[in-house]
Amino acid sequence: MHQSTTETACTELLKASTLIPKILKDEAQSEPFLVRTGSKSFYATITAKRQSFPRFDPGCMEGATTRAKALMQKLLDQDLEPSHTHNWGPGSVLVIDNWKMLHRRADATKSANRILYRVSVMEGTA
Repeated sequence: MHQSTTETACTELLKASTLIPKILKDEAQSEPFLVRTGSKSFYATITAKRQSFPRFDPGCMEGATTRAKALMQKLLDQDLEPSHTHNWGPGSVLVIDNWKMLHRRADATKSANRILYRVSVMEGTA
């Protein structure tokens, strides 16, 4: 079992609403991205008119057009300050609403060992 230490990389949270500057809103709604998941892949835009949250994960999203690839780079190049920084300690837990918050790991060059448990809450189909 891994225990957190002072070298454990913190988690930075950003309000999802701050990701897309006004100048890029049209591109975020129109440029297609291939989203790869464990079980299937699909095409989506970063934002949609009837979607209250941005879909943004550079780890599984790839621009399907030259403009989409450029948009991803523009978004990654932004210097967004986190709205909260979570410093890990023994027994700490962080629950994130992925529809309202983006999350990233801070510099982890001194934190070689890391265990991340993921829990997904899905809407019922009953």
